[in-house]
Amino acid sequence: MLESLFSLLIVIIIASFIPLLFQNYASVLKVIDIDKNYEWQLFINHTRKELNTGTQITVTDHKITFFSQSKLVTYENYRNLTRRSINNKGHEPILTNVKQDRWSKRSNEELLYEVKFEDGTELSARFHIHSERIK
Repeated sequence: MLESLFSLLIVIIIASFIPLLFQNYASVLKVIDIDKNYEWQLFINHTRKELNTGTQITVTDHKITFFSQSKLVTYENYRNLTRRSINNKGHEPILTNVKQDRWSKRSNEELLYEVKFEDGTELSARFHIHSERIK
């Protein structure tokens, strides 16, 4: 009888920890989502700032090039990330876990960047550019 009560006590203690485990798991998922959103917002802000000062902007499906402060800046897809390079040198990852991406010129004053991440999330950003800067 005593062994049964002890076993029941152990089961109750273990069962009481299950909601805490789920709560912690949900918190971890929320932090991961915040990190991804933070990375996306940094990417948008940095890209917008560079494009506003850039000239001779050239757009292809998976690549955009432009001149900024007399240097050739390239944003391109490389493996599972979007990277930035200057004068075709260097490798600066600016967006990670990218499954596919696409740059397109929507009009003479608007660029669109569409990205699908490895977890299935799809995001897009529009960048307004002065028409004389686009090639």
